[in-house]
Amino acid sequence: MGIKVNWPRNLGANVADEIKIGSELLAPTEQQLISAIRVEKLFGLYTYRLPREGVLPNGAILYGDNGVGKSTILRLAFHLLSAAGNRGHRGALLEAPFEILEVDLTSGVTLRAARTEVGGRLTLDLSIVRLKTMLARWIYFPGQESSQRLRESFPSFIQIDKRGKAVLVEPKVKKEPAPFPEGEDAYISVLKQNAPTTFLLNAERRLDSDSVPDPSDEMELRRVLRYEEPKRLNDIVGRSREIALSQALSTAGTWVRKKALQGTNQGSMNVHSVYIDVVRHLVTPSAANLGSEPAEIGALVKQLSLIESRTNEFARYELATELSTTEFKKALQSRSPAQKTLAAELLKPYIKSLESRLDAVEPIYTLIDEFVRTINGFLRDKSISFKQSEGFAIRNRLDSPLKPADLSSGEQQLLLLFSYVLTAREMPSVFIIDEPEISLNIKWQRQLIQSLLDITNGARIQFIFASHSMELLAQHRDRVVRLDDRG
Repeated sequence: MGIKVNWPRNLGANVADEIKIGSELLAPTEQQLISAIRVEKLFGLYTYRLPREGVLPNGAILYGDNGVGKSTILRLAFHLLSAAGNRGHRGALLEAPFEILEVDLTSGVTLRAARTEVGGRLTLDLSIVRLKTMLARWIYFPGQESSQRLRESFPSFIQIDKRGKAVLVEPKVKKEPAPFPEGEDAYISVLKQNAPTTFLLNAERRLDSDSVPDPSDEMELRRVLRYEEPKRLNDIVGRSREIALSQALSTAGTWVRKKALQGTNQGSMNVHSVYIDVVRHLVTPSAANLGSEPAEIGALVKQLSLIESRTNEFARYELATELSTTEFKKALQSRSPAQKTLAAELLKPYIKSLESRLDAVEPIYTLIDEFVRTINGFLRDKSISFKQSEGFAIRNRLDSPLKPADLSSGEQQLLLLFSYVLTAREMPSVFIIDEPEISLNIKWQRQLIQSLLDITNGARIQFIFASHSMELLAQHRDRVVRLDDRG
């Protein structure tokens, strides 16, 4: 049984005024995406529930007048969902102009941040609740991570005794077991277990995430800042974007190669199983008496043709070696019934083993092919390709290699976003994209949302946009979430 504590009555529509608390951590579910966002007194003015009713659709587009807080809400949600202790997430929340922020997840977990004053000092009350059970809480304020650490910083005090002498007094603190995990470590641990990996592509076209390396840490950028390279702000920002894209493409290439290797290993295991079946077939007394019917021969020929076609396709990305099956087909079409039967019996296990190998790598082939075709659908006079031996490469129509610096800002933005979307399939992930129309022409704006949804079909990935683009709004009316002040 949990303990009941009173909670502020403005906690939110979906959380009761009384919340049970317990020391046990509830296991996160597979679905950890955002279902709703609530904020009270944003800028001291606005109170929103997004959406007003129901849950956020995938690809939700936040829309409202300029200055009502679309971008701010998404930025605050990003910081609340992010656990890293060295990226300024808690500081950003503390400095933001709101009273209460809540993010509901589809798992039933609610993340909450309340800005309050304690002893004239601004603090951030962070809590994680699931199904009315408190999972963790952390009272954060600058310089001290929790009230416990504050007590540890002042373990004793000076007191004047009856004789007028100063004495050091140790405070008597009654130690009671906490009814729920509290403090920085407990809160961050629970947050990591329950929150999705979150990405923020801001209006400056910078992609932020705890899982994305900071390009400003790169040695090359440090050289730009210190030595003979141009030091104008635009040059530094541009170089940072180029480094970020190089990192993203490298990360995506490494991830794809890893998946391909896993598929190859699985294919080898499948072949092992095939040959166990072959041995069993050979020791079966009736096996030698079985003939090969014309229909069976025809089916084997079709299988060989399909294998040849599949290996040719997979070879584009070096996931398989091209195979010619012409000689095998000739053997199956021999005029001698005995030769046909012998060829069929020899080829059956071989065909089955090839199919097992190809089936094992087909998922990663499909993913790479969808990614390459999607990106190339945006590009003009240039294209992206992938080979296991070299990773992703970009070339123009003259087949000359291109570097990230050779791409436009819009092309860099697209490749950066789609590269991280590709590798985010491993875990529940949320991509928050502020004003995607920036740097994108009208044609690309029309393609963007549907392309992102198509390439992540079946994955636990969610997109949330903030936009003024009439192209996006008109094309995706059912995804528009309007900011209506409820205060």
